Amino acid sequence: MENKTGKYFKYAIGEIVLVVIGILIALQINNWNENRLKLNKESAILANIHKEFKGNKKQLDSVLYQHNLAHNACKKIINFFPITSKPKPIELDSLSRYMWDSYGGMTFNPSQSSINALTNTSSFDIISNENLRDLLISWNDLIEDYQEEELRSRAYVWEQFDPYFAKHFDWDINFNDPRNNFDALQTLEFEYLIKNRSDLLDQILNSSGELQKVLETLDDIIALSKPKNN
Repeated sequence: MENKTGKYFKYAIGEIVLVVIGILIALQINNWNENRLKLNKESAILANIHKEFKGNKKQLDSVLYQHNLAHNACKKIINFFPITSKPKPIELDSLSRYMWDSYGGMTFNPSQSSINALTNTSSFDIISNENLRDLLISWNDLIEDYQEEELRSRAYVWEQFDPYFAKHFDWDINFNDPRNNFDALQTLEFEYLIKNRSDLLDQILNSSGELQKVLETLDDIIALSKPKNN
């Protein structure tokens, strides 16, 4: 009886061990599947982020081209100050081109769909790279800070800059219309408008420091989200 009981217990213990091992293996397989699905989901999200932010970088490059064009145009107009009462035709041609370019007007409005999706689903934790996760979380605040300078500049153009031009010059600013008021080019008001426009563009491009942060963050996000097989 003792031998039979001992064999029974050994058999029971063996069965229990096998069951436990089976459960552990099943849990391990389940965890492996969950991790695999999580990695696949993260890879898909990172691919979307990478593509979106490469597009954002391209858009910002176009916007900065326009800002620099307008800024350089303002500086060239300033070089004409004070403008004489009878500018030479070659001077008028140059002023016409520079005044047209001084408008600019483009603003940076990056696509945010990938970040909005993470925000709406509270899924930032799926991003395993802590540095990338922090950059994505802070992106919206960074863009809002940068856009403050652009919005201030754009408001100035349409509220003060453009009304003065519309009052004194033809729509194309080509100076071909006899109704153009060339005396308006000699006023202190005109000089102030151009200098202030130049200063606002300088704040966007150089003074505030927000642009550099945006550029660095864009490059970091693009680099950290780059698919491993690329």
